[in-house]
Amino acid sequence: MTEISRTKPRNRLQLTRRLTLFLMGLGISSEAVAITGMLLGIVAGASFMATGESVNPVFFWSLGLTFCLLRIVSIRLDRLLQPTTSKQSLEDVFFNELPERVSDAVTLIGFGFAIHSSPWLGLGAALSAIFSAYIRSIAFSRGAGRKSASSGPMTRIHRLMLLSLTSILMILEVPQDSFTTPIPEIALWVIIGGCALTVTVRWFGMKGIKV
Repeated sequence: MTEISRTKPRNRLQLTRRLTLFLMGLGISSEAVAITGMLLGIVAGASFMATGESVNPVFFWSLGLTFCLLRIVSIRLDRLLQPTTSKQSLEDVFFNELPERVSDAVTLIGFGFAIHSSPWLGLGAALSAIFSAYIRSIAFSRGAGRKSASSGPMTRIHRLMLLSLTSILMILEVPQDSFTTPIPEIALWVIIGGCALTVTVRWFGMKGIKV
């Protein structure tokens, strides 16, 4: 049993390395993946926003769901291609951090303008996500590992998964009367609360890191 448990992580690591080398062989860089993720996030936000103006919101909920899932894939690929060291050039920081922040803001603000949603909650969720990412960057620059700096219950992937789940519920046309608060607003409240808890976890996690 022990040998099997040791073999699985080893095989997974080898598969990850092969995938990384394959992507690098194709000339795909983390910067290109980050910019692609930004475009996906922008289109996702626009799709969510269109649900409030369209006579067929299910179609745009489906588009938003698709682009959120594709952005999750881009985040996974970006992590594979990014250097593991905390010493990154200003160019690396610009092309990896800025696209993520733009994508976070546009996706969540667009979601705030979706049908049965709230623009103010969308703005609050966007600011919460950006602030949690800011704390993550500080922790990473102070020597925390990528896994430690990115800890917390509401990471980028968690937010996208929650938006995807909400989109599925809206596509299935779950009756809004079953809830005292509309489903999209509930999702935004969960993101805001989760980001606040994530900021707290990352902030106190930095206390043990030497500057």
